[in-house]
Amino acid sequence: MSTNINNINLRKETKEDYYATELMTMRAFWNLHGPGCNEHLMVNKLRGAEEYLPELSRVAELDGKIVGAIFYSKAKVVDGDREHEVLTFGPLAVEPTCCNSGIGSLLLKETLPLAREAGYKGIVICGEPGYYPKHGFITCDHFDIHHPAFGNSSAFMAYPLNEGFNEIHGLFYEALVFEECEDEEEIREFTGDFPYYNPLKLSCQWLHVEKLGRISEVNKNSYKIKFWERELPAKLKGSFYEEDAEKLPVVGDYVTFLLNDRGESTILSVCERKSFLQRPDQAKTAVMQYMVANADYLFIVTSLNEDYNYNRIARYVSIALQGNTTPVVILTKSDLCSNPGRYMREVEGISDKVRAHAISAVYGIGLDELKDYMTPGTTICLMGSSGAGKSTLINAITGEETMKTSAIREDDDKGRHTTTYRKLIELPDGVTIIDTPGMREVGMANVQEGIDDTFSDIVELESRCRFSNCRHDTEPGCAVKAAIESGELSAERYELYKNLGRENTKNYALKKQISKWAKEYKKYNKRNIWE
Repeated sequence: MSTNINNINLRKETKEDYYATELMTMRAFWNLHGPGCNEHLMVNKLRGAEEYLPELSRVAELDGKIVGAIFYSKAKVVDGDREHEVLTFGPLAVEPTCCNSGIGSLLLKETLPLAREAGYKGIVICGEPGYYPKHGFITCDHFDIHHPAFGNSSAFMAYPLNEGFNEIHGLFYEALVFEECEDEEEIREFTGDFPYYNPLKLSCQWLHVEKLGRISEVNKNSYKIKFWERELPAKLKGSFYEEDAEKLPVVGDYVTFLLNDRGESTILSVCERKSFLQRPDQAKTAVMQYMVANADYLFIVTSLNEDYNYNRIARYVSIALQGNTTPVVILTKSDLCSNPGRYMREVEGISDKVRAHAISAVYGIGLDELKDYMTPGTTICLMGSSGAGKSTLINAITGEETMKTSAIREDDDKGRHTTTYRKLIELPDGVTIIDTPGMREVGMANVQEGIDDTFSDIVELESRCRFSNCRHDTEPGCAVKAAIESGELSAERYELYKNLGRENTKNYALKKQISKWAKEYKKYNKRNIWE
């Protein structure tokens, strides 16, 4: 979406604009320099400061919507006992979905002559060093003007307006109101009056030219990035193809990218992940399938009909715990089951870290229990076999027909594939849902920690065996055998633990061998290209 700057109206701000201007400012700076921002509070307080200059400040309006603003105020340069009055501005904000449209340049072009005509000698700012020099700003060390906190830097700049600015030297001080916007509790309370946006702490922040978005869809080598309300087609920068597959973006990843309004944007980097869900693509080859990043909860959706499979649920739980995600088992279609409580107890017995809920999305049974997970900033990933009711559950959660649904086949209670790719959906209340294609088989590889976490009771029993290399077969003093004989541990649960462990060990060894072959093949191709 491109913005036609010829349709932009620059004017003074009115009281009726206040909320819209503050919201636009918050969006413009959100997560750029750290988690959230405080610039919207700064705008609010600046209007009441005696240094504020509304006659020089301007907002940019497009189709009745505030899409940019610049706020001027008086500042001073102190040289011993002499004070020199100068101008400063900040923040200069542009609606992020309209960035790269020249709105910031329009605001400067409009207001710099106004400041000159008002008789001010010059402007001193702290701003983006990659942006303001294009508009004639130069670093303050050229004028012997210094910041009292950090001296001089490429971000500390000045713009001469009239004669006499070269004679101004000393330490720069702006209005005290700029120092009164750092209280985190005040910022949090003020921000509560606006729509919720997730504050993120990332190592990539200080952002300006590059943007921050989230991968919403992956189809082979093409990507889509969720950037505010927009969904942008994107491609990887070339160096990504030198990386291991697990470092490529997946749905749910936060990424930095270069915005291109006329084609595919370019993904520059993948931000650090707090969780990462993966599984073997095929149990026979153990090629890993990297599925979803940054999910807080994994909703393991299974219906209380022929789809219910204790073994498969345990596998999903191991994948969730390995990936640092909380497993929540959603037993759907409870209206078709005479005793859903029995299945809930069975599922919760898989691990003390599992939560379980029996629901009927059609009749609204149990949906209130899921509200505890639906908190702003939370990401929920849904996994399960086809026909388990994932799409129906999403529609019930969102209250609208967000996902298409298909009826199950009557002959075998199995579902048709409704979702064919992973898709990220942002809800208005700040909750993010990631839907995934149905998976009837779930292999194990590279998830030993998740298996141990799932069966932590058995791992604890193993630590109590007399011999550290106990095989839990004929050895004396075996705590596992004793627990099975006493009924503390079921033989079926222990057998499942052994089977998953064997499968994981076998497939992980195969995965490492495949990875080694892939790296050797890549090196071979490089040599041939250059030779």
